[in-house]
Amino acid sequence: MKETVKRHSKYVAKAFMPAKVLQSRLHAKVYKQFADRLGLVYFGFVDQRSDEHKLVRGLTMSAKHRDNHYCIGHYEGYDVMLVERTDTIHFPGKPKRGYEWIIMTFDLHTTIDLPHIFLGLHTHSDTFYAHIFTKFGQLAKAPLGTFGAYDPGFMNKYSIYTEPAQTIQAEKLIDPQTAATIGAHFGSLTAEITDGCLYIYAENHRPTMYLLEKMLKYGAWLATVIDTNAPKLHQ
Repeated sequence: MKETVKRHSKYVAKAFMPAKVLQSRLHAKVYKQFADRLGLVYFGFVDQRSDEHKLVRGLTMSAKHRDNHYCIGHYEGYDVMLVERTDTIHFPGKPKRGYEWIIMTFDLHTTIDLPHIFLGLHTHSDTFYAHIFTKFGQLAKAPLGTFGAYDPGFMNKYSIYTEPAQTIQAEKLIDPQTAATIGAHFGSLTAEITDGCLYIYAENHRPTMYLLEKMLKYGAWLATVIDTNAPKLHQ
């Protein structure tokens, strides 16, 4: 009898739990499992105004974003951070939109100054791009093809954004061969290179072990490619 009442009480509590709280608990379970499997340390919610942790920056950082399920650790020689970030983007003349990103960062090994690069999907909203280009006014769509044709599988999904003066440098880092692999395997993941870090983004995705492992696998691969290609910037 007691067990029946206990199970019923849990069911009732879950049924009346706010959706956001329930979602956060479900997400936490996935992130904790992933952290345990990879040997990462799970911290949960972090305040961007606190100095007790290293802040995940990149183009999604704002004064009002909220970070949760923060994890840190190492993978294949790279320092890795993982976080789930939520924010609402406003832009005059555009509808405001809520966003949720899963972000995984890799501290690059190269000491060479790299150009700021954003690998953006054609399917990003107008609100998102209007916000990004206002925040980073120096970024522009790079005309590609200096060192060879880029695969249609990449070009049909992605554009590379960087400073116009850095277009050649961007093509040296993300060359046609690298772009072809991205087009074939990244799915809807996007990437950013800035401040010595590689950022891998999954926008508005529910966290799953498959997704997190995919971000880790191809993030480490791309970080290695960038570190390998970085010396070409001086050639």
